[in-house]
Amino acid sequence: MYLIINCHTCGKIIMASTANRTQSCTHCGAKIEVRSAKVLARSRTTQEAVAIIQELKQRKSKDLPVTFKKFRA
Repeated sequence: MYLIINCHTCGKIIMASTANRTQSCTHCGAKIEVRSAKVLARSRTTQEAVAIIQELKQRKSKDLPVTFKKFRA
């Protein structure tokens, strides 16, 4: 399973595997504890996670709420 989370340092939306305890932010390099991160959505596959991230980024750019109802955490 994959989690779509916010980086606590730079605020970017990233994907993390639930198999990992930590995830490095691909944007700023911050180390994020996956279990304590703010989860925006969950997905079963990486393809699904990428699609969700793209949708959330579009919503964020339009100042809409950054949640995903179908896969809500």
